[in-house]
This record gives sequence, structure tokens and C-alpha cells, in this order.
Amino acid sequence: MSKQANQSNPTPPTETLFTCHPQDMQWLPWAMPGAHFKLLHANATTGHFTLLIRFEAGAVAPIHRHVGAVEGYMIEGGFYYHDEPERPFNAGCYLWENEGAIHQPVSPNGGVMFAVFHGPVEGLDADGNVIGRINWKWHVEKWNAAGNNYQPSV
Repeated sequence: MSKQANQSNPTPPTETLFTCHPQDMQWLPWAMPGAHFKLLHANATTGHFTLLIRFEAGAVAPIHRHVGAVEGYMIEGGFYYHDEPERPFNAGCYLWENEGAIHQPVSPNGGVMFAVFHGPVEGLDADGNVIGRINWKWHVEKWNAAGNNYQPSV
């Protein structure tokens, strides 16, 4: 059943759909050595951002903390956490990392992951002190500095 607009008070259409074509997008170096990203979406109001992340074989992430939860789906390859090598996340695996999670991913063979970040990520030193932070704004700025013209949703 279709909803008809009130003809006496028409409502202008609003943008309710955003699409992009990741296969046509460039990979940019990410904050993690040996990793690259494609920015799929960023929301300036909620702080959420969505990425494709590609890990090179042998990539090891710095120890970091998730300020907001992260959802991931492994498309290719995989990784594991440094302290849990017996628990790999391989292609076809969905994972949820709780807000506050602290870990260090390792990707011996590389991989590609679709990830939805529900908040920033903080890099930590060996004593647990914050040494860096990436969020939606960091990704938009880096993406646009590479010649793109992305406007985050609000």
C-alpha cells in the first residue's frame, strides 16, 4: 500500500538513503600500521562511522580501547587478539566488541573487514595511557584530504 501525500499541503521529499560503491573507492592508510580503510559512512551527531578495513599479512594493531562498541564482519582472511590466538575471527565471522574493550589484533595472513564503530578508538601505551584517538571526524578529514568530498550525516 502506498502512502499518498496530502495534496493541499505537499511535503518536500527528504533524503533517506545514502549509497556508495566501495569497489570504486581508494584505500587510504589507516591509523594502524599495515592497514588501510575506505570510509563508507560517518554521522556527526551520533559519532558512529562505518569502514572497510584491509589488513596486510603480518599486521599487528597497537593496543587500543574502544570508547564505543564495534561490530565487525570478516569478508576475507582474518585476525585474532594477541592474548587469545586460539580464538580466530575468520571470513564469515561476525563479532561485537563491547564499549571499553582493550585488545591488540594480529592478522598473520591479512584480511578485509566491514566494521561499524559506535564511538572513537583510543591508542594506549604500555601503561594504559591514551596516546591517540580516532573518531568519525578523523576519518572524514583524512578521507577528504585525499581528494574526496564526503559530508557526514547529522
